[in-house]
Amino acid sequence: MFGFRKGKKSDPPTHAAVEGPRVDHRKCTDRFTGKYPHVGLYDVRDRKIWVCKPLSGQAIRTSHAALITGVDDATGTVWKDRFICFWFYTPDTGSGHAFNYPIDWTEAHLLVRIDPHWDYDRQRLIPAELSDQVEANLGRQVRHGEAIFRWFADQKLKYDYSLHLIGSRLQDSQFYLRRFGAKS
Repeated sequence: MFGFRKGKKSDPPTHAAVEGPRVDHRKCTDRFTGKYPHVGLYDVRDRKIWVCKPLSGQAIRTSHAALITGVDDATGTVWKDRFICFWFYTPDTGSGHAFNYPIDWTEAHLLVRIDPHWDYDRQRLIPAELSDQVEANLGRQVRHGEAIFRWFADQKLKYDYSLHLIGSRLQDSQFYLRRFGAKS
């Protein structure tokens, strides 16, 4: 009646229950062939990169939230708080401008989402008036973006690509931050 009973103790929580949101391995992989444009997630806590599987040619149109387990709504953002989202466009698969900034879509592009006010490492919001913390946070996010960039370089892609950091406003974005030149 009061929860006192003899016998087996309850099982400790599983690792999944403790860890919170995870990447859905049915939709994601940690390998990339370089053959298709896709969305992806960078797990800030585990320092691991996940790319969307081809999914019948729809990997670039898949919602980032749909790649995370426990998401009921594919457009939800609450579970994405520990993941940095990115898009990878292979040559000739993108179009248009980013914040009216011209992009040469004949090459490949890695676009990494940044947010000056959300600290992915500490899982907290940084008020705008704490400008020194906002700047330090952006520095960490640039390093995370460069880690994603290096991961793609390690995939030995056969084409050039550029890294862009995309904020919610033009002022928060950095275009053509790094460039990878494929080796012939």
